[in-house]
Amino acid sequence: MILNWTRRDRVPRAIAPAALNEHHAIKKIGRLLVMSIAALALTCAVLLATGFQVRLLYEHETAAAEHVRAANAIDLIVGRSGPLRQSDAAMIGRIAGLNGAHLSSAAPSDPNALMIPLLGEQSLFGSYLVWGENPFANDMFRHFAPIRLPVVAAMLLFVAGLMLHLRRLVGDIERQRRLAHRQSRTDVVTGLGNRLALDSTMDELGTAAIPFGIVILDLDRFKAVNDALGHAAGDIVLRTVGQRLATLLGPQDQLVRLGGDEFVIVAVSTPGADALDLFARECIFAIEQPIDLAGRTVRIGTSLGIVAAGSSDLPPAILLGAADAALYRAKAMQGSSFQFAGETHSDQTSWHLRCA
Repeated sequence: MILNWTRRDRVPRAIAPAALNEHHAIKKIGRLLVMSIAALALTCAVLLATGFQVRLLYEHETAAAEHVRAANAIDLIVGRSGPLRQSDAAMIGRIAGLNGAHLSSAAPSDPNALMIPLLGEQSLFGSYLVWGENPFANDMFRHFAPIRLPVVAAMLLFVAGLMLHLRRLVGDIERQRRLAHRQSRTDVVTGLGNRLALDSTMDELGTAAIPFGIVILDLDRFKAVNDALGHAAGDIVLRTVGQRLATLLGPQDQLVRLGGDEFVIVAVSTPGADALDLFARECIFAIEQPIDLAGRTVRIGTSLGIVAAGSSDLPPAILLGAADAALYRAKAMQGSSFQFAGETHSDQTSWHLRCA
């Protein structure tokens, strides 16, 4: 099939990256470390909150017990000596274990002071029995906190620092793994995907039952450029071809270099035969444009073998074999051309034999 046609304007589209099979174990380790740090911080907060809660509970229980003892002591003194005097307040303080007990005509303004109201016949010198808060809880907190809290804080900081360091190490391992994953699936010369990336993509598309077509390209007259101008010039030609083909791809398509001067396109955006027919013509037009090599202009051509969608349930090797058979028929023709797999009886027979 010899092609004579004019170029159709088309907006370049970015090449789609190859599918990446994520390894989730390292990510899980990173998430577990983050969760451990969060749990550690929560434990520290609960520890401090619990300490303050115990302190407040002790103060509440102590104050309630002091109120009971104060009431009993007031009843005892009033029953024996009549209305309370200031000296009686001090005695009540000694009997009930109240700190600085005294009579007051007004409610105390100090929030830490405790009091008990007195009935009219209980005192002639004041309306309230007032005493100070029991300092035991505060004293205990002041004595023990300076010793234990720094130790606990240091331990928590050490563990948190260790976990953060481990998280950084896990991040480095994950980055190295991703880099190795990309490098193992990347062609060194062109920066495109390689055969491993192609196989992974085709397996994933087949598993997901997503229709796709295959276009395999082989460059014509490339060996002459390589022999005449050297491998460096040949590498420039390969990169230029890759860049030109990349602008023709859809967002889900993938372009890989199999090796030598062979490229493969997995067409997900345009998997049908009619769309691939037009796409093949665009590929030929793009590749046949002149290539400048340090002041020298070269022209190359291409032959294409195509497998349209509808055969994605076959193994990748079978699909590539069918496209390769069509490619050899295209190379047997003069000039840049393309052929679809299954267009001839011999090709269909070969393909079915491969399937069997």
